[in-house]
Amino acid sequence: MKKAISVMLAAGMAVSLAACGGSSSSSSSASGSAAASGSTSATASAGDNGEVYEMRLANPNPVGDVKDLASIKFSELADKYTNGRVKITVYSGGQLGDARETLEGLGIGTNEIVCESIGSLSPFVSLADFDAVPYMYRDFDHYKEAFLDGELGEEVKETVGEQGNFKILGGMYRGAREVTSKKKFTTPDELKGLKIRVPSQQIYIDTWNVLGASPTPLALTETFTALQQNTVEAQENATIESYGFGFYDVCDYLIKTNHVYSTDVFTFNRDYFNKLPQDIQEALEKAAKEASDYRTQMSLDMETEYEQKFKDKGVEVVDIDTEPFKAKFDGFLDEYYPDYVDWANKVAEY
Repeated sequence: MKKAISVMLAAGMAVSLAACGGSSSSSSSASGSAAASGSTSATASAGDNGEVYEMRLANPNPVGDVKDLASIKFSELADKYTNGRVKITVYSGGQLGDARETLEGLGIGTNEIVCESIGSLSPFVSLADFDAVPYMYRDFDHYKEAFLDGELGEEVKETVGEQGNFKILGGMYRGAREVTSKKKFTTPDELKGLKIRVPSQQIYIDTWNVLGASPTPLALTETFTALQQNTVEAQENATIESYGFGFYDVCDYLIKTNHVYSTDVFTFNRDYFNKLPQDIQEALEKAAKEASDYRTQMSLDMETEYEQKFKDKGVEVVDIDTEPFKAKFDGFLDEYYPDYVDWANKVAEY
């Protein structure tokens, strides 16, 4: 079934530019809908010699969180580096749908850009799940050297893009994934049967099955209610995002598993992006890189701050020994994802 869905979605990505591309006009008109989302697009006037390309950027995360701020920064820089020829309106708070819906929207013209993790592309390209291999990086510095700043990261993004008809720009640190939970645990044995919300990516399901929990795929936008109603007992995400979704109100513990370092990107339909003028493409790439660096530094600066925010909300922050968790994944890739073994070996070389 998963394969059939992927084929259908991939076919949708082949829609023509008229169906999937942003509109262009001879006048600047960043729509007022950005204000409705709490986000703004740049408003500098267009240059004298070029069309204005109007683009909608979809972000399922709440207005005001780091992903929203990074999206706004990208919008402002795109306007700056194109002399007003690109107008990006940011729609945060899931206004255009959840991650899956907005990625499908790239192929049917609902939006032109999505700010989400590389892993969210896994319904279209299996390699995208490489973004979520558990305990692949020793720490943030290893992740940064191997993926954010390394040739490996560019190779993965380009391969995923080619296979799924995406153009992937930038690369920003989401923050280490940790667990917010109603139940405390410090060892893998204590995870047995824990109902934990995970993204609808097979690698997350496999990860938590290996750890002995009971993973439940669910849209992040539906997770607060699920925790409130005890449909699930825990969820895992970057600390900053977990705070942004208000999980401190429904979880008593923040457990520092640090099991995944993953990457958010700005994703376009590849056909649409390639038909943009070369100077516009280059400006968007430059803007995405700078917005990504801005977001990465912001995430690093805010991780400790947001851990304290959880404490201030009465949540117990639990430090754990991650070695027993890591040990659970000996041979994990060989058994579940043999196609990733060579990629993971490249990571280990850094």
